[in-house]
Amino acid sequence: MKSTVATKSTARAPAKKPGTPRKTTPRATAAATRAKPPKDAAAAGAPDTDSPKNLTDRAHDVVRRLILQRELSGGEVLIEGRLAERLQMSRTPLREALLRLEGEGLLVRANARSYAVRRITASHYFQCLQVRERLESQAVALAIGRVPPKDIDALRSAIVSLEPDRQGTGHWQADDQIHGLFARASGNEMLAETIAHLRVLCRLFEVVDPFNRIEEDRVEHLAILDAYMAGDPKAAEDAVVAHLRNLARYTLSRLSNGLVI
Repeated sequence: MKSTVATKSTARAPAKKPGTPRKTTPRATAAATRAKPPKDAAAAGAPDTDSPKNLTDRAHDVVRRLILQRELSGGEVLIEGRLAERLQMSRTPLREALLRLEGEGLLVRANARSYAVRRITASHYFQCLQVRERLESQAVALAIGRVPPKDIDALRSAIVSLEPDRQGTGHWQADDQIHGLFARASGNEMLAETIAHLRVLCRLFEVVDPFNRIEEDRVEHLAILDAYMAGDPKAAEDAVVAHLRNLARYTLSRLSNGLVI
């Protein structure tokens, strides 16, 4: 009797070693996959890029960039279907993005089904520059000591490395950085928002050929950074005002030569 029990005991399947993966059926694997997202996506908190909001944000950012970098010119009519095809986007998020851009002042209604890129007149442009003089000079003075030196150094390097003969994406990015940096660091959110809006309006002012003030801009922007790093609010204010007034004079000279639309 005892020997029979012992024989049955030894006939049992060997115990599973610790750490040995459990066998799963295809059905169980599929259920587990549906139950929880991939580990790396969950850890990173990756957004759902296919959600309507993200698609609208993406469409908004793309069209806004095309306008501000003048790949879509002032007065150009944007037909929703053609633009959706060009950008390889669906119409619904693009339609919502265009509506937002209208609210931001970059687009105006051309008709019931299309928009046009807003066109800024010379008079409006010079008025914006005058207001920017007051606001941006105040912003740079308020921002003294608030921007880390490493950020100033990085911006200086970006300005110095700009191509001397082509006003491209790098130029616009550096221009946005230096004019937006001190506005954001001023501690006055309304001041920063107003400056950003005025800069958008100025960017919409169209010229027949690019401004090509690359070298002048470089020198004037570096002068602003130098005054800021010296901790001299008056010198920084003066550098900002001088830069904007030089831009106004340059534009006026181009107007007299018929180089502005």
